[in-house]
Amino acid sequence: MIEAVQRRMVRLDDLEHWVDARGRRGSVRLRRLLAEAASGAWSVPESDLLALIRTSPRLPEPMANPLLTGPAGERLTSPDVWFDDVGMAVLVQSRQFHADGLDWDATVTAGSDLSTARVVVVGVTPEALTRDPLGQLRRVEQAHAAARRSGTRAPVSASPRSAVPLLDACG
Repeated sequence: MIEAVQRRMVRLDDLEHWVDARGRRGSVRLRRLLAEAASGAWSVPESDLLALIRTSPRLPEPMANPLLTGPAGERLTSPDVWFDDVGMAVLVQSRQFHADGLDWDATVTAGSDLSTARVVVVGVTPEALTRDPLGQLRRVEQAHAAARRSGTRAPVSASPRSAVPLLDACG
């Protein structure tokens, strides 16, 4: 669903109508995915990560896929999740969605510009999120707490990505 919205094959409104029409069975997760797509999640693992993070009493509200700018005005990699208070990025490292050679290499090296800009970067995998969600949440919480204690924030500015355009399938 999220990919269909990203590729502008369907409008969020149309998906919401479809979820309403199909009834209650299984609709809770579908509605959450629609809400995450509207707020900026680009994949199911990202949506799951955002939902998990939002259960934490220790973490502030995250930004999904924000636009980041470095200290010299350069465009930086857009992280899957961003905590602006401490300048921390969380990247979902997924072989499933980037398994074809160069895409996987790009995924693995994507955060290097963030590290160069002194952004705290936490990597998670979809498999780890499924296998041990609370362990992954603890990792993110611990990294956030350590970044807060350091008192140093990367000189990076973040702005929310505008909402997904609601275009029909014909474009």
